[in-house]
Amino acid sequence: MKSFIMSEVSVTKGNAYGATVKALELTGFGKHIKNKKNIVIKPNLTVPTESERGVTTDINVIRAILDQIPKPEEVIIAEGPGGTPEGFETFKINNYYRLEDEYGVKLLDTNYDDYVDVPVKNPLILKSIKISKTAFNSDFLISVAKLKIHSLAKVTGTLKNMMGVCPKKQKMKIHAFIQKSLIDLNTVKLPDFGVIDGIVANEIDECGSYPVKMGVVLASKDCVALDSVASKIMGINPRDVFHIWYAGKRGLGMADIDKIEIFGERIENIEKKFRTRSFNLRSDSQMVIARTLILVGLYEWSSENIFPYYRKIRNILKGS
Repeated sequence: MKSFIMSEVSVTKGNAYGATVKALELTGFGKHIKNKKNIVIKPNLTVPTESERGVTTDINVIRAILDQIPKPEEVIIAEGPGGTPEGFETFKINNYYRLEDEYGVKLLDTNYDDYVDVPVKNPLILKSIKISKTAFNSDFLISVAKLKIHSLAKVTGTLKNMMGVCPKKQKMKIHAFIQKSLIDLNTVKLPDFGVIDGIVANEIDECGSYPVKMGVVLASKDCVALDSVASKIMGINPRDVFHIWYAGKRGLGMADIDKIEIFGERIENIEKKFRTRSFNLRSDSQMVIARTLILVGLYEWSSENIFPYYRKIRNILKGS
């Protein structure tokens, strides 16, 4: 478990590349990345849609990070979508394959990676968690999230973004009791650094496009503090987001806004009240199905059939 003497978060404005470079400079990214050899960057590419729609991580944010890494050709960019689309689709629509030619990086769909089953110390829900072997064994993992609302977790930040390094079956299980499960997940593997792309953010939903032009990028080595500031920028008190606030209580980082030093833009100058909604058919049905399978003891038995069940029940609820 990590301890923090001082939590610093940078908030910068500009275009995707320029704002990211400035945010990294303000948080001393260079000294944190120095001598790190096994680096994994985890973007948010949960669905195959362009970053301009507010849902996925802008490729220019990733470029700005890679340009600060001494040997970018050794970097692995890892993502594993939780639904039907495969990683190669989300990489393709956001032009991530260009990064292989430009920097020599490796793109990895974590849904096809080897996994390790890691015991959770003092679990809230999950006694163990399956996680990508590549992500788990990394020396330095950078979670590059999107500034957006989440219907179940309330916000999608760098902590929630870590779900992408778990296999689909594990993701579904996390969704059953998401707020507490995210604590267990980040207890097992906490990002070493975080960046949040808020150039075009997203309100109301985590996958459906409801874009909000913000023109900001956030960065910090303390991902709990980073997600707290991101929540505040979206008009949400981090105390009301269980997985963020409890992560602070667990010592994973600083969740108290009053104890976080912010460099760059002042929160009050960019804060905006994002719209939310109390019910989301996709996420809520996924949660109900996962909980039901767990409670009736069929979750493990139906491991290969969870998503067909989910789609059938969702279609029934939609009346199709």
